[in-house]
Amino acid sequence: MAIHHYGRHNGCSCGIPKRVVCSRVPDLKLHPPHRMNQTLHHSTNANPLATARESDAAGAIEVRTITTLSEFQACVELQEDVWGPGFTDRVPASLLHVAADIGGVVIGAFQRGVLIGMVFGVAGFDGGERVHWSHMLAVRGSARDLGVGRTLKEAQRETLAQRGVTRMSWTFDPLVAKNAFLNLNRLGARVVRYVNDMYGTSTSPLHHGTPTDRLIVTVDTRATAPMHTVIDCEPQRQPMLTITLSADDVAVNTAVPPPSLWIEVPSDVQRVREHAPEAVAAWRLAVRNHFTWALDHGYEVQALERDVNASRAFYLLSRDAKA
Repeated sequence: MAIHHYGRHNGCSCGIPKRVVCSRVPDLKLHPPHRMNQTLHHSTNANPLATARESDAAGAIEVRTITTLSEFQACVELQEDVWGPGFTDRVPASLLHVAADIGGVVIGAFQRGVLIGMVFGVAGFDGGERVHWSHMLAVRGSARDLGVGRTLKEAQRETLAQRGVTRMSWTFDPLVAKNAFLNLNRLGARVVRYVNDMYGTSTSPLHHGTPTDRLIVTVDTRATAPMHTVIDCEPQRQPMLTITLSADDVAVNTAVPPPSLWIEVPSDVQRVREHAPEAVAAWRLAVRNHFTWALDHGYEVQALERDVNASRAFYLLSRDAKA
């Protein structure tokens, strides 16, 4: 999903050494909840996904498997609309078609017959286990904040569960707080790794030439996604790793790691890009160092918390006392 707070440009105040390692949207409910209206089939020649509809102010939204060449081509046009016409990593219609025929998933969201969102993933094996890599989620700008991204991911999860594929993985940009909230708090994804510059320099104007660092997450397709994640603490009262500490912030003592901590990210990184693009690079390096240190020290990502009043966003991480 192609679906905020400024810091200094030359480093961070956490004292962690720099090093390079690989280390409120509305619910769009399915009827009945989390279930389609017909049985999903293992065959890739049939349409395995029945439609799911939800009325909203702009009209009904239909979510279904994409099967025709014209719809695959519409997916290519959607990618260009989301990431820009110069985006060189777009997936061509021919590959979308082939991937769908050999166990991949291509699901679209349509409004009045127009494609407004898509999710695409490929089939694979990890050892002897069948797995799924969700490569792309795209939602047209005019359709964001309608819950389309979440509905597409849930439809993808359900399709895979019906096929007997129990593990689905994907990536997202750790600087995009909105996507982190969707993936962690709404979909219940679990962070398994942080990867530096995973896709190399992107030609999308959304990325402005910054490294494409990503968090890799995974979900068990048999599990029910949480409706929400409740956090029983205030962000300001957690020790935190951030690019610049504010007056009331408490820094993490890296010599004595606390049981839980916050990693701050921009609350709206696109706004930072628009008003202070040089700050994005500083945020990228700081968040990279913070996640590298935290994951190396046994922390696990629990959720994302947004302090709306202060326009700040934080990842909550915790670790076992014996780690």
